[in-house]
Amino acid sequence: MLLSAKTCLAQQYSITDLGTLAGGDYSTATGINASGQVIGWATANGDPEDDLAFRTAANRPINPATDGLGTFGGPGIFGLPESFAYGINASGQVVGWSYTADGMHAFRTAANSPINPATDDLGTFGGLQSVAYGINASGQVVGCSTITDNTTWHAFRTAANRPINPVTDDMGGGCGLGINASGQVIGTAVLGGAFRTAPNSPINPATDFLGTLGGTRTAAAGINDSGQVVGSSNVTGDATWHAFRTAANSPINPATDDLGTLGGLYSEAEGINASGQVVGFSKVAGDPWLPQHAFVYLGGKMYDLNDLIPAGSGWELFSANGINDAGQIVGQGTHNFGYRAFLLTPNHPYKAFVQPPINSDGSSIFKASRGVIPVKFTLTKNDSPTCDLPSAMISVTRTAGGTIGSVDGGRYIMAADSGSSFRIDPAACEYIYNLAARALGVGAYRVDISINGFVVGSAVFELE
Repeated sequence: MLLSAKTCLAQQYSITDLGTLAGGDYSTATGINASGQVIGWATANGDPEDDLAFRTAANRPINPATDGLGTFGGPGIFGLPESFAYGINASGQVVGWSYTADGMHAFRTAANSPINPATDDLGTFGGLQSVAYGINASGQVVGCSTITDNTTWHAFRTAANRPINPVTDDMGGGCGLGINASGQVIGTAVLGGAFRTAPNSPINPATDFLGTLGGTRTAAAGINDSGQVVGSSNVTGDATWHAFRTAANSPINPATDDLGTLGGLYSEAEGINASGQVVGFSKVAGDPWLPQHAFVYLGGKMYDLNDLIPAGSGWELFSANGINDAGQIVGQGTHNFGYRAFLLTPNHPYKAFVQPPINSDGSSIFKASRGVIPVKFTLTKNDSPTCDLPSAMISVTRTAGGTIGSVDGGRYIMAADSGSSFRIDPAACEYIYNLAARALGVGAYRVDISINGFVVGSAVFELE
């Protein structure tokens, strides 16, 4: 629900060079959690083939003394111990893979801890190799592993904080590439292409394949808690791939889900956050040999991130690989003649704070039979309280119970005392939205408030 139809220019960002590990000259960032911890890998020890996984402190560059995650100790392709990080949850658990004496194995660390070879090896399906790509808040991990023939790869989803169990975790030929809070997995299957499962369920060939944008192939890369999936699909021919974002728990709709490009032939989406903002990379218009550029997709438009950072920064951003719910983006670009991981932070002046009757710690529980729940937000601008409340948008997402995903506004809209479902109370300096609890039904919900396309605050509650 829009308070005003007026829109604003795209968000601008500040940029942080995340640096490298000791003695290295290369880094790339693959993920970021809600608190701003970044993961990826970087070269170390002055050797361009010595790649080590890292996890930063919140909103900080790589600290070589503390942030390297270590390895399983086995030799990598070039005879050196290596590790790579691909997923992180809110607790600071990291997943990826490292080399053992026999081959590469998937790992899951303890919260904010380095790799422990004695406890963190997830094992395999009987073969020599496994890799992990995603982890959710419960500690469930997805990836893929070779079976006993050491050639065929099968997707897996583990139980919470458990190693791979060949009896229960095998999802069939393919690889799991992402998982959300409810246990939905996305990935690529040998038969059928990209898929999204039901929560904690096997792949259902009748319902789970995502389809295409018109071509023959699709690759899934990310999923949010609403069940929206992003990735890339060929439109016509092998060279024309476009980024896509599905509706919640729906297959690809070529008429609505094609995100387009930055003017070139192809684009790929790599990450999505709770509000549906998407990041990835795309070829740009002009010379086909020009490098790809990182993009952010918000407010129905794809933006070149190079246009949204300070002029004269010395950066060229090639790929954006992850985005958190605060709109922070990580990826890789060139800076000072080196390939570097970056962290982009929105230069957004506003923050919204939920007010009673909804508790800010997410502990509120109301009766579903209740008529109306007043959802109230106050606002700060540049960290100071303000009564200058700009145009904003409210969205409601069911996070547990019933069908998970965005809730149709027509089902829960209800008139406030002023005659408007979403209004500003100038005397209280508050946004007020009267939510019809009875129409929502039993479940857990999140209400997001967005300004200029960015979520600036949220309210979380349950109905019983």
